[in-house]
Amino acid sequence: MSATPEDRRTNVEYRTIQGRETRVRTIPDEIYVEWRPGRPVYFGVRVGDHIKDADRDVESAHITEWEVVEITPETVVGVNQKNGERTEWDRRDLEQRLVTRQYATNLSEFATLTVHPVGSWESYEAATDADKPTREPSVNVVVFGNNGEKYGRRYRFVEPGETTRIELLDQDASIERLDSELQRQLDETVRQALDEDGYTVQ
Repeated sequence: MSATPEDRRTNVEYRTIQGRETRVRTIPDEIYVEWRPGRPVYFGVRVGDHIKDADRDVESAHITEWEVVEITPETVVGVNQKNGERTEWDRRDLEQRLVTRQYATNLSEFATLTVHPVGSWESYEAATDADKPTREPSVNVVVFGNNGEKYGRRYRFVEPGETTRIELLDQDASIERLDSELQRQLDETVRQALDEDGYTVQ
C-alpha cells in the first residue's frame, strides 16, 4: 500500500551525508530523501522508476539501467533493462548513493516547489525616480524534481502597478527539454501553487 499523506509528513529519519543534514522519509514502499534542507535537493524512487549506475547527465553504452520492481523497508529490487537480471540493493546504501550521485533516477514527478516574489513596484518607482534603474518586480518559481534537479521559471506582472496577474517571462532551458507529459505536470503544479498564493497566470 502506498504511503498516506500523514506518513509522508511524520515518518522522518535524520542522517548526515557528505557532512550535510539529510531527511529520509521512512515510507515502506517508496524512497524520498531531502538532502541539505537549507538549499534542498530531493531524490525519490517508486516502483516503475529507473535507476542507473551513473550521474543523471552521463550517457554511455556501458551504463547499466534497471527498472525498479520492488521497494521494501530494507531492500530495493531492480530488473536490468538489457538482460532481465534482477539486482537487489540495500535500501539505505542506495539512498546514500543517490545523494552522492553514484546512482541516478529518472524524473517522474515534482517533489515540491517554492514561490519567491522579488522586488515591489514601490521600490522600482523609487529607484527609477532616483535615476537608479532596477528590474521590475517579478515572481520566481523553483520546482524540485525527484531526480535531484531544479527547474526555474520567472514571471512578470502584466502591467505596471499590477500585483496579481502575471505572465511567463523566461524559464530554464531544461524545462524545454522535458517530454510533453512532464511539461504538463510541471505547468499544472506551478499554476496551482501560484493560484494558492494569489497570482493569476495569463
